[in-house]
Amino acid sequence: MIYNAQARKDYKAQARADIRKKFWPTIGAVILASIPLALMSIIMSIGTEGFYTLGDASSLDAILSVYGKFAQYSLLYLVIYFFIGSPITFGAKHYYVARARGENSTVGLIFQPFTSGKSYLTSLKLSLSISIRSLGWLVIVCAIALVGLLPLFAFSPADNVGSGAFFLFFIIYFVVVCVVSVWASVKMRRYDGAYICLIDTPDASVWQATGACAKIFKNHNWELMVFDLSFLLWNCLTAITFGVVGLYVIPYQEIAFVHYFDALCGRTPEPAEEPSLSE
Repeated sequence: MIYNAQARKDYKAQARADIRKKFWPTIGAVILASIPLALMSIIMSIGTEGFYTLGDASSLDAILSVYGKFAQYSLLYLVIYFFIGSPITFGAKHYYVARARGENSTVGLIFQPFTSGKSYLTSLKLSLSISIRSLGWLVIVCAIALVGLLPLFAFSPADNVGSGAFFLFFIIYFVVVCVVSVWASVKMRRYDGAYICLIDTPDASVWQATGACAKIFKNHNWELMVFDLSFLLWNCLTAITFGVVGLYVIPYQEIAFVHYFDALCGRTPEPAEEPSLSE
């Protein structure tokens, strides 16, 4: 078994060691990658402003206007993220791979896709490929959630018997949706390995790269879920500190994932030595 409790500790320890070698450059890289993404999120915040006054809407036109504005800004956000956020994400992944493997890692790697037409196009195609493959899992979650609502509405909480049955079914419905959602998120998480595949083989097909990741993680889905859950407290701390701790947690989790993925692919999980300046 390539991954177990001890292996998880080893990969995470390696990630912490990788970060310590270049702590402030790593934090700076995360900040540079986060600023454009944070600015883009402002678009979504503008689009959701109308929901605060939705309860005071007195006409259908007013309600449709709120949802129409939300749809417009959501579409604008998706377009901007696709053309700007996708290359930045690809560049950030490139930086984390370089840090994990002890290769020459500079913050310039984050914006490297913008300097190469081929790399920029690859980032767009990869983002589109991951979205298409992830769509199927999202459809499954939505379908189960909607189908489960039908019998849920069939129970009438008007009497004590109906209330008990409604409450019991609601608990079952909530648990099932949560389990399916977590499982779907794990299935979609596998595609993060496609970034590493394309960094290693830039001429590979993005569709084949995303498909290969699903095969690589075959029989390792549970392990991947445990891997992500092992960062749960860190993610909670990130939320409590309004993202400040995330400056450390993001590279920590990403670099540990690279070590895990490299081990699955048969590469040594040990990080390479930092290259000297003369090389």
